[in-house]
Amino acid sequence: MGFAVILGEAIASPTIPAQAALCGFMTGFLLLGAHMVLDEFDRGIDSGDQPTTVKLAGGVKRTQALSFAIMLASLGLLFAAYLGLSTLLIALLSTAIIFLRDTKMRNRYFLGNAFVGANTAITFIFAGFAVGSINGMLTIFVAMAFLSSMGREAMKDLARTLKDLSGNVRSVVPSNRYADAGKQTALLFLATVILSVVPLVLHLVSVNYLPLIVICDVGFLLTAYSMLTSPTPRNAKRNETYVIVWLSFGLFAFVIGTI
Repeated sequence: MGFAVILGEAIASPTIPAQAALCGFMTGFLLLGAHMVLDEFDRGIDSGDQPTTVKLAGGVKRTQALSFAIMLASLGLLFAAYLGLSTLLIALLSTAIIFLRDTKMRNRYFLGNAFVGANTAITFIFAGFAVGSINGMLTIFVAMAFLSSMGREAMKDLARTLKDLSGNVRSVVPSNRYADAGKQTALLFLATVILSVVPLVLHLVSVNYLPLIVICDVGFLLTAYSMLTSPTPRNAKRNETYVIVWLSFGLFAFVIGTI
């Protein structure tokens, strides 16, 4: 997440001040760390979502873990404040979204996914404010990050049903809605691909943009097709990691395309 902030800054501005790079990295790193600690409080969901996730050690109390999460978040907000009031407010908004998602929205299918998408998008909005520039390229990528993250969360919701039979996790996608979940995921990825063409139409990028964005778009289209033709929990579990790969190719395409 820290490196994502720096790459977002590179999309927004041809030059990145050392202060913006350092404080931006630390804000993203620390706030994500706080989120990961808070995420462990809902053990039932996590055990179904990521069985290999390290849990709280036997000697660590939940109140201690909560204190650690507050410490990480506070440090992250301090780095954000050092960059200015606008970045602090954005970081506070991100923290609020994380808290609401983990405590109130986890089992609310579409709305919960929108919260995750919004928090991913806010990362890059923060990056723009950190360097004092919100340009067209960054705006387009913010929208792509929002849509693709929502699509990935829809797949993760579907993948969680793999653990339903053992009673480890409560699914938010009933069995008669698998096809709808697959269609929603595919539409979100298709919209992401359409947005990726906009910089070319508006002549905002150089030819350097093409190779990586083609990989990004082909990956999203293949994933969309896979979810349309086989909207099952097992297929969703198999595909969810790929989405991060495709979005990463897109992120680097936006950075290189501005050179």
